[in-house]
Amino acid sequence: MTFDMTRRLVLGALPALAFAGVAGAQTPAMVPSEDPTASLDTWFDLYGRPTAKVMLNGRGPFSFMVDTGSTVTVIAQRHLALLGAPIVGMSTVAGTTGMAETPFARIDTVEAGALKKKALRVAVLPDDGVSNIDGILGADAFAGKRLEFNIPGKSVKILSSRHPMRVAPRSQIRIRNGLLAEIDGKVGQVNAKLMLDTGAQNCIANIKLSQALLNAHPKLVRFNNTQVFGVTGHVMTGQFIALPKVEMRAFSVMDAGAVALDAPIFDLWKLKHEPAMIVGMNLLSRLRSFSIDYGAKAFDAQFLADLIARNSVAFG
Repeated sequence: MTFDMTRRLVLGALPALAFAGVAGAQTPAMVPSEDPTASLDTWFDLYGRPTAKVMLNGRGPFSFMVDTGSTVTVIAQRHLALLGAPIVGMSTVAGTTGMAETPFARIDTVEAGALKKKALRVAVLPDDGVSNIDGILGADAFAGKRLEFNIPGKSVKILSSRHPMRVAPRSQIRIRNGLLAEIDGKVGQVNAKLMLDTGAQNCIANIKLSQALLNAHPKLVRFNNTQVFGVTGHVMTGQFIALPKVEMRAFSVMDAGAVALDAPIFDLWKLKHEPAMIVGMNLLSRLRSFSIDYGAKAFDAQFLADLIARNSVAFG
């Protein structure tokens, strides 16, 4: 059985299984020369997308998707002339399915809530890749801030971090590579590193996790020849897995799915050799709201059915 998937397509048989990813390499001035690539995984689906209003060079507001799986900010090519944003060079784009070259431009001022950045270098994508939004805010823009996501309202606020504050060990998260929110969790009986990615509509498991699940849960439903299309134009074939219970301590999900893929992005994140999974919005949207505080290294959540009590997530 073969399933062809893009982030613009939602299949009835496999709800919300739509993937595409790119990873953006920033210019040498922004990334150490010994590690020239940074990661970016973008979600272009219209449903449930977390967005924020952004002012660029005093103009706007523009609608930008807020992507915690992105280490670089992206803008649609159509806005460069209006903003007077010059192209400052080319950089390698290493995506989930392959690599490409993309121009980088300089935006003099970027403002969104408590976020204020100057001289931010952003990747430029063709208009057809970001036709329904104006760009993508990556962690290079909101590092050190607190993001608050409202799922029913499909909105996000960018606020000042509550740091310095005392964070209980049970509420801590790790910030991998200085920009990516990571927690420890379990997929069935398998311990795994979980990357919180608001730009991913669904989950992507690495091969180590897929193999561990095969050993621990040999009866899981699997479909081969699941194709994943990247916005770089490359295609990879993986295996859809109907996951066992995914536990993130604060909540658990029984009916999630993921595509197991030997994706380059796990290499970039140095997560190829241990069980790991990108946690997309199919899991995170089970919450009414959640926040990621990069300064305090904390994650907080409120359940859909719980409008009063707030639940501090226990991640170590």
